[in-house]
Amino acid sequence: MTPPIPVSARPPAERPLNDPRVDRQFIGDLVRDFYGRVRADPRLGPIFAAEIRGDWEPHLEKMTDFWCSVVLKTGDYSGRPVPAHLKLKQVREQDFQIWLGHFRATAEARCPPEVTGVFVDRAERIARSLQLAMFFRLDRPAAGAVA
Repeated sequence: MTPPIPVSARPPAERPLNDPRVDRQFIGDLVRDFYGRVRADPRLGPIFAAEIRGDWEPHLEKMTDFWCSVVLKTGDYSGRPVPAHLKLKQVREQDFQIWLGHFRATAEARCPPEVTGVFVDRAERIARSLQLAMFFRLDRPAAGAVA
């Protein structure tokens, strides 16, 4: 049995962003701008269009809840992102770099620099987590590994 990780060895919990400019409206606008870019992307747009048919507003509200929970620690989001993404068989590992590029560009266009850093850092962590969940296999050598 593996001993538990001591509390002192764990990374500190993320704190909510405390910036009066960043509220639900700000995050909702960022989410809508970002998904506008994603929908226009020749690679990502069709993937999203296949999953979200018709009214995008419920998805945009869910993603606003998600980002409010991630950045402001509101607890508004109660979904399960990993199972939702595991069912997307058309997604390739490289798609996450496209997603991050759009997210980074959106954050840089809409946020002050210190706020951009928080959003981008958390987006990068989320992307890494989803990539591991979707593509990491113990039976597959790591990229660049020498046998």
